[in-house]
Amino acid sequence: MSNNTQKMEVLLISKYCDIVTQILAVHKNLSVNKTMFFAYLLNKDNFIYGDIYRSNTSVDLLFKCISQVSGSYLEYCKSIEYILKAIHLLIRNGQLLINETELIYAKQCETGIKYNNKFIENAIYKSLEFSDRQFLKEVINNV
Repeated sequence: MSNNTQKMEVLLISKYCDIVTQILAVHKNLSVNKTMFFAYLLNKDNFIYGDIYRSNTSVDLLFKCISQVSGSYLEYCKSIEYILKAIHLLIRNGQLLINETELIYAKQCETGIKYNNKFIENAIYKSLEFSDRQFLKEVINNV
């Protein structure tokens, strides 16, 4: 592996560490599958939600969110490796805990870290109504 490739991998893992920490700082606990998907979505540079989301939108919110990565299956699959490395690093450093398939934010007193995307936040809350299996099925069907 070249030096530039290693630097890119470190930067990508670092970025995913920040994103995963931000998600779990807000939601406190979330499954690994859902965390991976929403971390990927927050990392996507060209994610534009203004046209599909208004503050009073609640109908099919999660499905609208999942549809935003339509056609990006290979990119999502490649990102999973880096997201999992970031999650592993956060667990090893004690920032996250894992209980079976659920990630838990370990720093309960820290509140300053947040992502600023109300659409994703509401989609994450909506995803809690779905089992991991059902959520993953929807992601695979739409991506």
